[in-house]
Amino acid sequence: MKGIVITSHGPMAQGILDTSKLFFGEQAQMVACCLNAEDNPDEFVDVLKKAVNDVDTGDGVIVFCDMLFGSPCNCMARIIGEDLDNDKIEVVTGVNLAMILQILAVRESSDVSIQDLLTSGNEGITDLKAVLKANL
Repeated sequence: MKGIVITSHGPMAQGILDTSKLFFGEQAQMVACCLNAEDNPDEFVDVLKKAVNDVDTGDGVIVFCDMLFGSPCNCMARIIGEDLDNDKIEVVTGVNLAMILQILAVRESSDVSIQDLLTSGNEGITDLKAVLKANL
């Protein structure tokens, strides 16, 4: 089973993790890493390395970052940049709850498709008023 690390600026990652428990309960191999204003990004790299190691039981890890090229993402770029051929760590940016619920729904029973996660995340981003008007 793939490990999951959710990382963000501030407490968003912890909020997503906590909210996912409403749907799937407590999950093994899943942690949140929140970069706060007072944190040192160089030290945060070590926090992320530890988190990745803690949740990886051999099937690899998917790290979800809040935004492309934000500090948590840049810290992960430093980690995966050390070995770009390492297929044990995947990084997905622009995390949202739909992505996390998708991976939790499938990670024990099938291979996790990064493309499916991206599709789930993107499909939930819409203009609700336009959807409602289109269905009148």
